[in-house]
Amino acid sequence: MDAAAGSGSSSSPPPLRIVLCPWLALGHMLPYLELAERLALRGHRVSFVSTPRNLARLPPLRPAAAPRVDLVALPLPRVDSLPDGAESTNSVSGEALELLWKAFDGLGAPFKEFLLAAEELGERPDWILADTFNHWAATVAVEHKVPCAMLLPTAALIASWTPRTPGQSVPVPASVFEDSAGEAERPADEPRYEWERKARLYAKLPSSGMSVAERCALTLRNCTIAAMRSCVEWEGEAFKLAPALLGKPVVPLGLLPRRPTVAATPA
Repeated sequence: MDAAAGSGSSSSPPPLRIVLCPWLALGHMLPYLELAERLALRGHRVSFVSTPRNLARLPPLRPAAAPRVDLVALPLPRVDSLPDGAESTNSVSGEALELLWKAFDGLGAPFKEFLLAAEELGERPDWILADTFNHWAATVAVEHKVPCAMLLPTAALIASWTPRTPGQSVPVPASVFEDSAGEAERPADEPRYEWERKARLYAKLPSSGMSVAERCALTLRNCTIAAMRSCVEWEGEAFKLAPALLGKPVVPLGLLPRRPTVAATPA
């Protein structure tokens, strides 16, 4: 699977144009950047979409991948009381995080403009990879009839998030991320602290009127497939359950750690 594309064989498929849209946190952006580089090293063209300050904070691209990776800056919409220059979770805390969510929800309009400009240049993407919370990217993908993959974290997290009713061993796909799940009764075998943590994900935020779970549900609803930073070798049984839990085909991407920079050793 790691063999480079474009080896000269006439049977090699043509390179793809792929758009990556990570959530506004370095813990999401860095694995996406690793994915962007790996795709570029296979010969694909990648657009990495984020806000200007976030792009400026990324580590330099590997020289071999850089010519095929475009860093696309989208302006973060202005929200009253959100500190100037706050474009990631590293820059905000407490109530300001809720304001960042509201600004984030407004990225759909500039993302649509980016996609329209790409189409006019004959650079229509073949795939859009949207992060778990990036409902606007999945919505725009549907409007423009571009296949969209929802990029999710570990299968174990999906399994733990999915609500169960007493006596139900495997949740039904429709219950994943749905707001109504937050009103279900806590199962007797689930610790209260875990149940309360999940309940916060279903709570609507006053500034935006949306919950975290609602954003995830919209993304899942509008995507074609799910992609996951995981593999069967790493999660075993949890990964095997993921397609049924999500109601979508699941493509494993591996763990996507950043490759360390190895200093040259003295001769």
